[in-house]
Amino acid sequence: MVKSIAVFGVNRTYGSVLAKKLAAHPFRILVLSEEFDDCPSLFLDYPDADIQILNCSAQTGWEADIIVMHVSAKNQLKLVNSIREFVTKKVVLNITDLSGDRLLNDEIDLESQLPYSRLINLSFIENFEGQVLFSISGRDRDALEETEAILKEAGFANVHYKLSESNQL
Repeated sequence: MVKSIAVFGVNRTYGSVLAKKLAAHPFRILVLSEEFDDCPSLFLDYPDADIQILNCSAQTGWEADIIVMHVSAKNQLKLVNSIREFVTKKVVLNITDLSGDRLLNDEIDLESQLPYSRLINLSFIENFEGQVLFSISGRDRDALEETEAILKEAGFANVHYKLSESNQL
């Protein structure tokens, strides 16, 4: 079964990197039309990719098996409110920059906003050779393992993942 992955934030640095890596593999990528206008190279660079452009964040969240969020803190709460009822038991990857943006994202308590989702925090790190590595953390072991497998299949090298101490599954 091909996984459907919604990428909210395809027009931001790591959202774009992730969408492009996923598009090169057998995943169905769901993108919001308003974001896709800023990232048309996705179709040009991957003409055979299964990319679907939708115009509603709620529909995008409903259709996806996995949700990727890389949006500004200003837009994060609005997005969460629009997809909350459609992401129950789904893996939600929250991309945080290891720069100042991470602090902004941390202001919103996603665990309380999405209590029935399988929340994974995802950070990307570029090493000295220009290779993009990732680090993931979360409370759901199965979601961590699924996320790690998808990221490796997409071509990322792994740094590590961390299972949070509380609520280990």
